[in-house]
Amino acid sequence: AMLRSASAALLVMAVGSQLGCSSEAFLLNAGTVCHRRSPVRDSSAMRLRDRISRSELSTRGRATRAALSESLKSTLVHSSERAKTLPWKESVAGAEHKLLYMPFLEWQLDFMKKNFPDMKDLPFEEHLSKQTSTKKPAVIESWQYETKEFRKIRLTYIDAGQNAQVFNSVWYPRHTYDAPVFGIDFLAFGKKKVLAILDLQPLTQDPAYLEKYIDPLVPLRNKYEELCGRMSSKFYDETRFFSKQLLFGRFDNDEPVMKSLFPAFQEYMEYYLKMIRELTPNDSNDFTSHVAELQREYDQYSAEKDPAVGLFSTYWGENWAEDFTYNFLFSEAVPQPKPAETKAE
Repeated sequence: AMLRSASAALLVMAVGSQLGCSSEAFLLNAGTVCHRRSPVRDSSAMRLRDRISRSELSTRGRATRAALSESLKSTLVHSSERAKTLPWKESVAGAEHKLLYMPFLEWQLDFMKKNFPDMKDLPFEEHLSKQTSTKKPAVIESWQYETKEFRKIRLTYIDAGQNAQVFNSVWYPRHTYDAPVFGIDFLAFGKKKVLAILDLQPLTQDPAYLEKYIDPLVPLRNKYEELCGRMSSKFYDETRFFSKQLLFGRFDNDEPVMKSLFPAFQEYMEYYLKMIRELTPNDSNDFTSHVAELQREYDQYSAEKDPAVGLFSTYWGENWAEDFTYNFLFSEAVPQPKPAETKAE
């Protein structure tokens, strides 16, 4: 998020114990799911009202949505203005800590500016754009845009010094394209737990669809041997919104980050944009409605599975974490009643 993004838009030793799980279990969960945030909510007032009115929610779900919609009252912010302060010069935890993925954020924004002369801000609520933790040194900031081909491209960076460095981005094509969602999740929890996930996330597992969009990735993926790992099937559901050609790497040092991950990140992004621009948009009602539903299913699945919500809660509180998840990361998802709440009713 911010992919699940997650992702998620997302410490192993410390946060794992805080969340009641082992550091390895937390890392696996975060790594598996984060790119479902993946990679990021159309949160303008009009769009959110439309989503609220058309959603058929349970009583508890409706109440939750009503509470989240209070964010409509806050100021909407524009990403282009805040992006002028990038790149950050030092970590919120101190100059001795490396901003490991800041070059990725900086390069992607530059890539977008060069390739999308029509790029526009996609305004969203100010309180979701940036938060600094009052519990420990940590900051999260997000940016969001739209272009001719993409209805939303969101980016999120989490800096908690050595405890956590996270970069997440998700690209949602417009509904005139049935192409995969592009999900990026790079995480580091201390110097010896570095995780990278990058995927063209298919909207369906239909064989013809996979042959068209995923199979051509094989030669490109094979160029990056260090990133050809497989995530455990215990956490990774290939039958949903993931491809067999995803890039996945887990390292005990950060050397591969710039050596292997950075060029792979650049090449995949260039490939993805080229692929989109070679497609012919289909603006028929049946087609766009079908794609819109698939993307809604992607967001719903991701919002419900993303373990990063626990990480957000630890640093910025449960209410903000849920608001951020449903009003930014997975903007087409609808909050569901929790089991305890359902039983109480």
